[in-house]
Parts: sequence; structure tokens; C-alpha cells
Amino acid sequence: MVTFIQSQLIGGNFIKRLCIAAIAIGVLLSGCSQKETTTPPIEKEQGEKPSTPEQTENQFTPLDESKYEGIENEMIKLVNLHAKYVNTKDETNFKKLFHNQDYKLPSYEVLKNEMHEFRDMKQTQGYVAVKRTSRSLETNGVIEGYSVFFISSNKKGEWKINGID
Repeated sequence: MVTFIQSQLIGGNFIKRLCIAAIAIGVLLSGCSQKETTTPPIEKEQGEKPSTPEQTENQFTPLDESKYEGIENEMIKLVNLHAKYVNTKDETNFKKLFHNQDYKLPSYEVLKNEMHEFRDMKQTQGYVAVKRTSRSLETNGVIEGYSVFFISSNKKGEWKINGID
């Protein structure tokens, strides 16, 4: 009987050791078979400035010109071109948008324009208000507010910006 008990104890230790070894091997194998995980990229903070003009262009989406017709469409085209030339720092084409070409490029970049309203629309002039989100190039701060474009056509029928409030 003593031999039977001893054989059970020895066998019991053997089984415990075998189970521990199997668990350890299982843990090691599962660790080796896992794919390497990468952490997702950190989203840009609101105050971070894109490093290149290409990044700025990719971030900005122009207003959808296909939603407008006639005078409204001409005005939206000018608002989109204004944002494009501000973001690309294209002063030559920027100045061509205005009746008075003394305007200088502003010290911000346009991040987003949202159509707000058209006002005082006539055959040859009107106002278009957009909610603009921009980033100051001086302070890098984000600015949100409304910009009102006064737009009119000249004698040749070309639409130009008279001023922006």
C-alpha cells in the first residue's frame, strides 16, 4: 500500500510539473505568434501648424460650387480662389481677385469655410458671408468667425472682390 501511495504522489508531482510546463510553453508560443502592434498616430492638436503648403491644401476643402448658380456661383468661386491663394501664398493671383489690387496677403491660412448666407443680391453685386476657420501665422492660434465678401462685377462683366469685412 505504501508503494501505491508513493507512486500516486510521485505521479501527482509529475502531472503538476507537466501542466506547468504546458502552460509555460503555451504562453511563450502565444507571445511569439502575436503580430507586432503599432500605436495609432497621434492626432494633430488644434494649435499645431502643418509644416508644408501641400498639407494646408490637403486640409482645406473648398465650398461646393455645383450647389450654386448664376451670381451666387461666381461669388463662391471667388471665395474658393481667395482661400486657395491665401493658403498657397500666391500674392500675384490673390491681388487679381480684387478690384483694387492694393490688398496684401493676410497673415493667416484658411482651414475651413462654411457657407452662411448671401445678402443684398443684385444683378451686378452682392454680399456673401462665410463662417471661416483660420490659423494665425503669427500666433499659430485658431480663429473662428464670419467673413463677409462684398463682390461686384466690373464693366467687362468680371466678378471681383471689393472688400472683406
